[in-house]
Amino acid sequence: MRRLMIATVLSLGCAFVAAPLGAQRGPSAKWDTAGGDAQLTGWQKIEPRITSANVPAMKLLWKLKLGDGVGGGLAPTEPLFTGRMITEAGFRDAAYVLLPGNNLYAVDYELGRLMWSKHFDVQNSPAQACPNGQFAAFIIQPLPTFTAGRRGAPGRGSAAAGRSAAPAPRPEPPPEPAARVAFASPGGGFRMRGIFVLTSDGYLHELRTANGADYGEPVKFLPYQDSNLSDPTVAGDTMYVATRGECGGQMQPNGVWKPEPNGVWSVDAKTADYPVNSHATGVNATGLDGPAQSTDGKTLYQTTGSGNQGTHPDGVLALDAATLEVKDYYTPASDPAGGPAIDVSPAVFQLSGKDVIAAYDADGRLVLLDSASLGGADHHTPLAQSAPLTTRGQAAWGRLATAELNGTRWIYVAVHGPVAAGLHLAATHGPAPNGSIVAFKVAGSGSALTLTPAWQSANLDDPSPAVIASGHVFTLANGGSGHDARLEAFDDTTGASSYSSGAQIPSPANRSSLALDAGHILFVTGDNTLYSFGIGILH
Repeated sequence: MRRLMIATVLSLGCAFVAAPLGAQRGPSAKWDTAGGDAQLTGWQKIEPRITSANVPAMKLLWKLKLGDGVGGGLAPTEPLFTGRMITEAGFRDAAYVLLPGNNLYAVDYELGRLMWSKHFDVQNSPAQACPNGQFAAFIIQPLPTFTAGRRGAPGRGSAAAGRSAAPAPRPEPPPEPAARVAFASPGGGFRMRGIFVLTSDGYLHELRTANGADYGEPVKFLPYQDSNLSDPTVAGDTMYVATRGECGGQMQPNGVWKPEPNGVWSVDAKTADYPVNSHATGVNATGLDGPAQSTDGKTLYQTTGSGNQGTHPDGVLALDAATLEVKDYYTPASDPAGGPAIDVSPAVFQLSGKDVIAAYDADGRLVLLDSASLGGADHHTPLAQSAPLTTRGQAAWGRLATAELNGTRWIYVAVHGPVAAGLHLAATHGPAPNGSIVAFKVAGSGSALTLTPAWQSANLDDPSPAVIASGHVFTLANGGSGHDARLEAFDDTTGASSYSSGAQIPSPANRSSLALDAGHILFVTGDNTLYSFGIGILH
């Protein structure tokens, strides 16, 4: 039986050193899952180095070419952070990115240096059906718990308490044969951090964060190969991923390729046989990410696209997290045939003590849904809805972003193309024919909610999903058609421009999204270059 195994990373000697360092550390941030958290909010709540005041002073910290090839039209994963960790070479501040071709890279994000890389030898089919698809995915679990201070970070210790003062670490012990995968390890001072990589042949691999070594043999998760994958999410002992576009499939004995059904899949790590469950949506599962989770982890919210099979197209499904059975659904009341293609993951947030789901539906509208009854008795009635954001033929992709700022809930949408004429915005910042970030304010409580269009950013070519931190909204204008990528920042309540990378990025990106933590904003361009912009360490 194939197994993934777990080993203890930190020795007692390391634990002894870490304790006093941890006492000097301030609040801890994280970005170890796409979207920042399982609710896909895109909100970095704790960012000690990038502040509201110093965003205009951000700069290019480093760039690093990863591999010799280009993406070949495939999308990279969102970079993820583990923060400070112990390796054979001492303390390192680690971030990871998985690129097309099943190549995983670990980078010291303070130094901009490659720590290690790993290629997964996977046999792909001759033709991949989705040129913009993501054919491998990964997540870091559980949350980082090592507490050594970062060098020079405010409130996190001095340089003497960082990498240069670290004693030589003890070698990692070999994996224990009886261990098995667990996405949420039991408690204790130093829970194990692992990287879980789902490769394009459907196998799930568990790796050590420090050096990329396998903990054990991979586990078969998806029965198909070449799936167009979402970024995975984890709740408790279960991992979830969505497959889209009917890209994957199986070669039949008669030589006929059988397409993979779109759907949501889960693998359970509580038992040794790792049972897999699935829900075939029958229609396209949309959005950059896997399903957004309720705040209690018991319900998943998955957006759907058009299709002639199955039920509930162009809306939102509520799935039981344990069984993946449909608990509820929302679809727009009007017929969206011929309307814009919607490819946006939802976001979940709490308002007045209950979960509210924000989604971008097939009418091109932003809607708010009640977690107790997604679309009301007729499944078509949201708590609130906006006027259409997009004109016919335009689209959006990625995910929504949401944050509570000074007592007001805000939602940010990355719109591609011009906004519809009927969207009455309180503030605009010049013509935006190619795309923009549009901000909404949520008002009211209970079942009486309203969505008010607040501002539209300046023009952006193919904007990435928004990331919110330190009083600003960040996005990557991916570029294309003769335009290079640009990192942009806007005031989160007015939309005024606060930073632009200008001409510092000499290539476009391909549906790249941002990760933000510890003074660094990471993203990958179409030539497989990893960039870091932000505020460097103060010496």
